[in-house]
Amino acid sequence: MTDRLFPMMNRRGLFTTAAAAASTAFLDNQAHAKDMDDLLEYAAKDTPRTMDMRGRIRNYVRFPNMAMETKGDFYAGVYAWRLYELEKKAAARAVEILNAKGIEDDPEMSWEEAVSLLEGDSVIAMTGRMRHTHQKLKYQMLQQEYYKMADPFLEEMERADAMYSDRLELNLDMHIPEYTAHEIHSMPGGYVGDEFAGHMYHAGTDLGAYVDVNFQDRIHMTMARNAMEPEDGKVKRILDIGTSIGQFATSMKRKHPKAEVWGVDIGAPMVRYAHMKALDLGVEVNFAQRLAEDTKFPDNHFDIVTSNLLFHEVTEQASRDIIHEMARVLRPGGVFSAVDQNDPIETAHNKFTRWYNYRWNHEDWYLEWQQVDFPGEMRKAGFKVADNKGNRLAPRYLATKA
Repeated sequence: MTDRLFPMMNRRGLFTTAAAAASTAFLDNQAHAKDMDDLLEYAAKDTPRTMDMRGRIRNYVRFPNMAMETKGDFYAGVYAWRLYELEKKAAARAVEILNAKGIEDDPEMSWEEAVSLLEGDSVIAMTGRMRHTHQKLKYQMLQQEYYKMADPFLEEMERADAMYSDRLELNLDMHIPEYTAHEIHSMPGGYVGDEFAGHMYHAGTDLGAYVDVNFQDRIHMTMARNAMEPEDGKVKRILDIGTSIGQFATSMKRKHPKAEVWGVDIGAPMVRYAHMKALDLGVEVNFAQRLAEDTKFPDNHFDIVTSNLLFHEVTEQASRDIIHEMARVLRPGGVFSAVDQNDPIETAHNKFTRWYNYRWNHEDWYLEWQQVDFPGEMRKAGFKVADNKGNRLAPRYLATKA
């Protein structure tokens, strides 16, 4: 499958010079060469997931070696410390700065003013630097480790591609819009530019945004339970847009085992990993490389459409186009249940943090996302809207097609 994705290259040709050098150095180490031999032996098995030589934690394989697992534990610990300790110090420091200047923390304060007031403070600056440097170092570690063991991991994906291949659709000649190719969250290659994007995303979110809260897709199962359903109770077809590695899609299938479930994403590496992951779970979901704003499905086809953390990662125009596409593919009475970041309390520190993430952590479309009137756009598309601003596990945008 990899050779089909890149017909002019062999497998080794996929890798950068740096990655190839790292792989050579890796193979020069006798102990690591033994690990590679073991992995290649496991890769010869005829199962969808073969990288389980160190066993599993319930449904999911462990990291392939202890060194990688130890590094992962370190990055998870740094993330938790920054989130639960350092961020509190930065927020308190922002209050001190405003109080010292006699400035009221007005919700109407502009982002520009918040940045000008807070960016020079060392505690706040260090917190922001910790946030984006952690992301970069974490993904750098993951990319290097997966490339060191590239052949067996690629063979594993190719084997999974061939299993129930009717459930995986790759559109190798499709146009990839420029806005989808950014390195969102500082992940190398973004969602479309690295063969191990799915691997990095899964491991990276478990070592960051989902630390201690998403064991065995717990968050996604909760979101599936909270997803709104049609009033008539008929759920035959479900679509998950921007499905990433399919965690929401597989959770919806587990909730509705008799429904036909599709997950679409622009990233071929993401849907390949999603397909492999679904096979690993024994969950029958169809995955396709398609655009959320041009899904190719028939009119009035789905009973439920879901998404998770999609809209803040697309342009303002793409958000509008996606909303109208969802209105097209949903049947009358069908529901759109979208989870995304909820509006924080409008403090100067929160505004500064969002700006910092946009500027330095590759939240490239964050500012445009803030400009979209989602309830208004949904009403234009023919939805009856219930705007839910609850916790992050509940749908952020809820709508029923009239």
